[in-house]
Amino acid sequence: MRIGFYVAAMCGIMGWSSVGSGQTTADCEGAIVLCGDWYSEENASFSTGDVFEYTGECNAGTEYPSVWYTFTVQESGDLSFILTPNQVADDYDWAVFDITDGGCAGIGPGGASPEVECNSFGESGDNGATGMSSTMGGTGSSNGPGNLNGPAFNADLPVVAGSTYALVVMNWTQSPYGYTLDFGFSTASLYDGVPPGIADVEVPCDASELLVTLTEPVLLTTAEVADFALFGPGAVEVDLAPIVPINPSGELCSTFLLTPSNPLVQSGAYNLMFTEVAGSVEDPCGNLGMGQFDLMIDVLTPPVGWGQVDVMHCEGEPVLLHVEGGAEQPTAQEYAWNWYADAGGGMSPEWLAEGGAWLVEEDGLYEVVLETVPPCFSAAGAFQVMSEDCGLFIPNVITPGNGDALNNAFRVDGLDNWPRSRITIWNRWGDAVFEHGDFGASAGWSPSVDGPVAASEGTYFYQLVIPRDGEPVQVEDAHGTRVDTGNGDLVLTGTITVLR
Repeated sequence: MRIGFYVAAMCGIMGWSSVGSGQTTADCEGAIVLCGDWYSEENASFSTGDVFEYTGECNAGTEYPSVWYTFTVQESGDLSFILTPNQVADDYDWAVFDITDGGCAGIGPGGASPEVECNSFGESGDNGATGMSSTMGGTGSSNGPGNLNGPAFNADLPVVAGSTYALVVMNWTQSPYGYTLDFGFSTASLYDGVPPGIADVEVPCDASELLVTLTEPVLLTTAEVADFALFGPGAVEVDLAPIVPINPSGELCSTFLLTPSNPLVQSGAYNLMFTEVAGSVEDPCGNLGMGQFDLMIDVLTPPVGWGQVDVMHCEGEPVLLHVEGGAEQPTAQEYAWNWYADAGGGMSPEWLAEGGAWLVEEDGLYEVVLETVPPCFSAAGAFQVMSEDCGLFIPNVITPGNGDALNNAFRVDGLDNWPRSRITIWNRWGDAVFEHGDFGASAGWSPSVDGPVAASEGTYFYQLVIPRDGEPVQVEDAHGTRVDTGNGDLVLTGTITVLR
């Protein structure tokens, strides 16, 4: 069964109301919203409004004193209307535009709101009714321009649910007597008794706001933040800042921006619903908003950036750079990492790879950009990679006390690159003369006859234990140069000759 439509009543007079904001009903932006089968215009317009608008091919684009109407199709079908002058001699021209995509601003030659029907039939004497009505013998979609053209009626217009149209009626004879509009022969239905609902809620990746789209336009004067309630995980209500309409048309709007008063901190299921605190939102036909919308919100954790981390590595050996070597990232969030090499000379950094780590074989500045997944927040850091000689040189002769202040102590060059290296030195009788738990950080062993165990001239034995963590170690000693690549602690033994 077709549900009819009527003109929205805000004042209870004649069953209709203009919903324009600042502009009059003589402008599309101030159009009267139709919500029923029948409408009476008792006082025809003598104004073209604030905007001189395009009125279609039948009227040669010229706007005469006019009244604009809009309506949205609720159920698909054929649209029909009969415009009957209250004085039979009065001549009214009209045009219909599809403003679904382009709104009122899209009306015009080549615009996004095309003209779909028009009629400028008229002659001196009795003009009678006009409109779109196949029942009345109407044919075609464009009858005009000029006098004595015809017929007075166009064919019905097939319309699709969800489409919005604008109808302009122009008072060619500038009569004061008005007219009636009868849509009763339409098989399509326009606004009906269906309340506005929440069609969609879009949340940006930073969860800073909610873009709420309703199932139909509602009156701006009825939309307040108190008409909406947002509940998060655990049914905890989220405080909302004042509502913001997005791209309103006149006093109608179907999209609103809701902003949490405080940033959302918890991911999970959220629920947005209408309330009756402020009387609820209302469509032009008096239907109040109802229902709710369930959505999942993923609150992303911003990554942690850092300035620059200096990384020393052994010359000729690669070094593994890891994001957590700069700043550890929250484990509850997935990130994308992109590595870049600074080309220098004012050139753009060279992209290297994606991932949480990058194996570097050359010195230089390596930058990494971290981005939440999905992309929203980002941070950056850098590693300055510098090489050094990490080989170990172990002497086998020292000459303390000979007066030249040289070679007075036994030390291992390069051992400071291997923290926690342990050494024990024994004399020929097996007495320990020196021990240290981090020999690389020490000043070495300085033999003295004043110590608890005499270290006089002679040969001494040492054991050096290096915790290498699987890294290769280059060693140069009395036996030559070699690279040890084994696993576990590296144990080096040998002799030291003390000459005085």
